Amino acid sequence: MPVAIITGGASWFSRETARQLLDEGWDIALGDTNRPALDNVLAALDDNRISGDTLDVTDIGAVKTFVNGVIGKHGRIDALVNVAGGTNYLNMPRLPFHEMKPENWDLVLRPNLYGTLNCCHAVLPHMIAASQGSIVNISSGMGLRGTAGMSTYSAAKAGIIGFTRALCQEVGAYHIRVNSIAPGSAESRWQPDLQKGGARLPPIGSRTSARDVANAIVFLISEKASHITGACLDVSGGSSLH
Repeated sequence: MPVAIITGGASWFSRETARQLLDEGWDIALGDTNRPALDNVLAALDDNRISGDTLDVTDIGAVKTFVNGVIGKHGRIDALVNVAGGTNYLNMPRLPFHEMKPENWDLVLRPNLYGTLNCCHAVLPHMIAASQGSIVNISSGMGLRGTAGMSTYSAAKAGIIGFTRALCQEVGAYHIRVNSIAPGSAESRWQPDLQKGGARLPPIGSRTSARDVANAIVFLISEKASHITGACLDVSGGSSLH
């Protein structure tokens, strides 16, 4: 059976992605820093083909240990989905860049940008050895257009898009595809109401759901997307038109 690693495994994006991949016969390894929330996801899915462990994606040593554990158990990694990141858990106010404390920049950059780099760096040697694999990196509409008061987060998410486009060119010869997704204002455990969020709803009339994002992730790692690499798929209901 194919094997996927999903970081930020306690998130709603990850839960819905795991649910769909289980339906399609995948084995899944979830990683997250929030162990109680991760255990809730594992209990909700209740399947012996999915496992979860504590993972801090900002710690490259911990990431490599996690990846080696998946290889030791399954012998392969077919897909990596980098969901870990966000800012809600930091409970930081939105501020103009000149009012931000420099010591707080890394609180946003490390989990969002460096976490993605760390996970790709740890997984790619195994995918290259197998000459196959698919990576999906979660960016944001803010990475496409930028948002006032969220400059460091916008920079991190824009960096993910640029990194994805560069990386796909390096690993394409090994039959590895790398894509990104830019969700809009999305459903989460912090903002569960699909009819609220931001100053206005997108043209499609509701906020992005976790299922919307999961649908895009599962498509991008599937054979149906076998000739798609380096893409940034906008899943925002039209709020991130670019």
